[in-house]
Amino acid sequence: TRRLEAPGAQTRIAGAGGAVHPAAPMDADELQASLAHWRTWVGRTETREDLVTAAPLAGLAATLDRAEPLPQPAEELPPLAHWLYFLPRARQSELGDDGHPRRGGFLPPVPLPRRMWAGGRLAFLQPLRVGEVLARTSRIVSVDAKHGRSGPLAFVTVRHEITGARGRALTEEHDIVYREAPQPGAPASPPQPAPADAHFARTIVPDD
Repeated sequence: TRRLEAPGAQTRIAGAGGAVHPAAPMDADELQASLAHWRTWVGRTETREDLVTAAPLAGLAATLDRAEPLPQPAEELPPLAHWLYFLPRARQSELGDDGHPRRGGFLPPVPLPRRMWAGGRLAFLQPLRVGEVLARTSRIVSVDAKHGRSGPLAFVTVRHEITGARGRALTEEHDIVYREAPQPGAPASPPQPAPADAHFARTIVPDD
């Protein structure tokens, strides 16, 4: 289930006209003018509920080629396994070009098309368990923007709180950055080398 709330008003999912298609690159003045509108989303909340079932955990183990037994009721989830739950289920007609639900509902209607995970912070307060019914309340904490060397950038921070039968179990802050689409013919940035001083490493070779 899903519920959206905004300070002092009920929000709605953007309809067919809510897609974001910038007509031209945003300059610094346009970016700052839009920022004031996007910041009206600060404080908006969304609540989802989900049941912790064993199937997503078993599917992840199979994907990683691990021979794990099927998780049993009341078994503790490993850290970060909450990412297997609370998945968006927007209708096909409500999806944007990036495959995410169109912006303008819970997230502000930033027109920059490339969405990236910029960072995150987590606090594990108590374990989640198979069979629990959980609620995740998400809140827009901040919205910011700047004009960098690669063009306009918009930043949105979302705070998630997950609660179960024993109270709050986990908090997470998720930083999202939006960027313009790459210009035709623009050279790709060179990849960063992997760290060479890891305490643990595993090589996975994709199937042919």
